[in-house]
Amino acid sequence: MDSDLPEYIDDGREKHASMEFEADFIDLGTIKHGEVITYTFQFTNTGNVPLVVKDIIAGCGCTKTKLSKEVVKPNDNATLEVVFDSRGWYGTQFKSVTLVSNAVTPKRSVTLKVNVVK
Repeated sequence: MDSDLPEYIDDGREKHASMEFEADFIDLGTIKHGEVITYTFQFTNTGNVPLVVKDIIAGCGCTKTKLSKEVVKPNDNATLEVVFDSRGWYGTQFKSVTLVSNAVTPKRSVTLKVNVVK
């Protein structure tokens, strides 16, 4: 069997891409001020055409991202690594990252929660 998936999997549904996260919210507990933490969100294209990530919007400059691939074939997985630098932040923090794509729901956000202490 050819390892390349077709552009469209004819499964009886209309053509669409869909981004489904294993989890879109994670509480990483308490960290010390100045720590840099990383969490990797995993998602699957549950649609039947390639999912194309067009943009990644981080909520602030303290949050960096790394996407494993910009085009995700149907039934394939990808990851979004989110890195939060806690310097300058104290208390409970919610840091969100939004992915913009060609999916049925074009904007999907993931969120990290951390409590930053001295």
